[in-house]
Amino acid sequence: MPLTDSGRVHIGKGRLHEKDLHMTRWTEARLGGFSLLFGTVAVAVGYAFSPGRGMVDTVPSTSLADLTLAMARNATLSYTVAVVLVLGALLMLNGIVTLRRYTAPVPRLGLLGMAVGAFLQMVMRGFDYMLIGMGEAALGPDPTESAQWLESALGMQRTVWGLHFTGSVAGYAGMAILAFGLISRPEPLRLPSVVNGIVALLALGSLALFIAAWHSNTLELRLAPVFGLMSASGIVYMGLLGWRLAVSGAGEDARESSIG
Repeated sequence: MPLTDSGRVHIGKGRLHEKDLHMTRWTEARLGGFSLLFGTVAVAVGYAFSPGRGMVDTVPSTSLADLTLAMARNATLSYTVAVVLVLGALLMLNGIVTLRRYTAPVPRLGLLGMAVGAFLQMVMRGFDYMLIGMGEAALGPDPTESAQWLESALGMQRTVWGLHFTGSVAGYAGMAILAFGLISRPEPLRLPSVVNGIVALLALGSLALFIAAWHSNTLELRLAPVFGLMSASGIVYMGLLGWRLAVSGAGEDARESSIG
C-alpha cells in the first residue's frame, strides 16, 4: 500500500509539472503575441516621425546627404526615434520567434525571413545613432571640416542602404511565404484565407516594385505613395498576427489532453 500511495503521489506531481509546463507555454504565446502587436505599432510610429524619412523634415530618399543633415537638424527626435525603433524591432523579433513555435513548416520559413529583416532594422538604427552625430558635426561653421564629416557620413549611409536592401527583400519575401503558408495551415491564428491571399500578393508586388525602384530614382519617387499604402497594409497584418496569437490560447489543447 505505501508503494501504491507513493506511486500515486509521483504521478500527481508529474501531472502537476506537465500542467505548469503547458501553462508556461500558453503564457509565452500570449506574451509573444502582444510583443508582436506593440512592437509593430512602435516601429510604425517610429518611422512616421523619423526625420528625413517620415513626416518630419522629409527629404528625397535618394539624397543621402540631405537625409543625413535632416537627421542632424532634428537630433533630439532622431536619437529618440532610433531607440524606439530598436525596442520595437526587439519586441517584434520576440513575437516572430514565439509564433514560429506554433506554426507549420512553410510559415516558419517566412517568419525566418521576417526575423532577419527585424534584426537588420536594429543594426541599421545603431548606424543611425552614429550618423546623427556625424551630421551635427557637418552642420558646423568650418566648411572644410563640414565637408569631411559629410563625406564620412555618406560612406556609412551607403552601408545602411545596403542593409536596408537585404532586410527589405528578406522581409517582403518572408511575409509572402508566411501568408501563403497560412492559407493551407492557418493554425493557430486561423485568419481567413482571403486575407492571407491578399497579403501574400501584396508582399510579392512590394518585393518586385522595391527591386525595380532600387535601380531607378525616378520610379522610386513615382511609386512612393504605393509603397506607403503597401507598408500600411503590412503593418495592419503584422498587428493582426500578434493579436490573434495573443488570444489563440496556443498550447492549451496539449495541456487539456495531458490532464485528461
